[in-house]
Amino acid sequence: MNFVLFLLLNAVLLLRPEELFPEIAGLRLYLLTIIPCVLLSLPQLAHELSPGTLRRRPISVCVLLFFFSTILSFFVQGRLGEALFEFGPEFGKVILYYFLLLATVDTPNRFRTFVAALVALIGGLTTIALAQHYEIVHFSNIVPCLQKGMDPVTGEATELPRLVSSGIFNDPNDLCLMLGLGIMSCIYCATSRPQVIGGFLWLLPIPLFIYALMDTHSKGGLLGVLAGGSAYLYSRFGGPKALPYAAAGAVVAVLAIGGRQASIGGGGTAHERLMFWADGLSNLFSQPFYIPTGLGIGWFVSENGLVAHNSFVQAYVELGLLGGGAFLASFYLSARILDRFGRGVNAPHWVLDAKNYGFGVLIGYAMGCYSLTRNFTVTTYLVLGISSVLLAQASHTLPNRFQVNRQWFNWLFFMSAVGLAALKLMTQAISLAGV
Repeated sequence: MNFVLFLLLNAVLLLRPEELFPEIAGLRLYLLTIIPCVLLSLPQLAHELSPGTLRRRPISVCVLLFFFSTILSFFVQGRLGEALFEFGPEFGKVILYYFLLLATVDTPNRFRTFVAALVALIGGLTTIALAQHYEIVHFSNIVPCLQKGMDPVTGEATELPRLVSSGIFNDPNDLCLMLGLGIMSCIYCATSRPQVIGGFLWLLPIPLFIYALMDTHSKGGLLGVLAGGSAYLYSRFGGPKALPYAAAGAVVAVLAIGGRQASIGGGGTAHERLMFWADGLSNLFSQPFYIPTGLGIGWFVSENGLVAHNSFVQAYVELGLLGGGAFLASFYLSARILDRFGRGVNAPHWVLDAKNYGFGVLIGYAMGCYSLTRNFTVTTYLVLGISSVLLAQASHTLPNRFQVNRQWFNWLFFMSAVGLAALKLMTQAISLAGV
């Protein structure tokens, strides 16, 4: 029953029915689903949060450390009220979602059902978005997104309508990342049980997702989709065999899409974002006292009026070595361990089959996070949760270097410092390249 409630919770979070239909806004569907789901999952949640289990859950420890870094940063800044009564409880709900995913999606059938449910939910999300975009229906809470620009020929101001959907997907970049997840989920559902007649039917939503992806005009989202597809091919076929397919696919995709979305070079907003990154990192290094805990959540918005448009830079600048390192390590460790499945890390056969999907989803989303700020959104912890579900099945055979102990914490501190230095050098290198 807890699994059914968790699927309903995903429907509420992703489709946001109370925002689509304001007349049912008072039903509190989120609370009606998450409270019984938590109560029925208490034994599993207690298991996931027990010290013995956490020793074999490095990704979960990174997620908890990242959450702790947000509270600590508020305390250092003297913003106790925000930490305890505003931001803390809201972000705590997102962290709870991550652990509910681990607690409920714990068998092969549940994992396959969950991924199939994602296809259905993303399909619904896409249908709503396209119907609104082409004025077939009208939802008052879906705010149109118009990209302002200038015609290079006439010099006249232009407005490019970009596809958005409900809730947190009222941003074309978020929606594009979700469409990438939908494409990968379709491929997994079609290939996880190839002996089942009709498996190819799971591929039918992919053209819809690709069409919607083009209407988002999201550069960061497109890069995420291309990176995810390349990572999937690498995981399934190996580097040398996958490279020609990945390169050909990327070229075809960029040429077919064209326009603003395929113009992924420098200039314009890319240069502006780079300046934000450089400004944030320079300010952090100029105040060494704040390097461990960061300049505080909201620093980019208060200083520049916008977020950093880079989740990793934003984490380091606003949350310091602790938060930035934990956020970076959660993606790095997930990718590293998934890549080792079948090559030093033993796992059940169904997990070995699913690792290509998990690896592709993770890398694609991480690439999207490099040009978008998505540190606190539920979709980030959905993607990390998918990886963690697979990693949990191999926890008893996890090599000692990946288990949480004193040596692991030493490694995390070292990686946090290296990650910060790498971001600083990378930002300078991109700037020197004229982006």
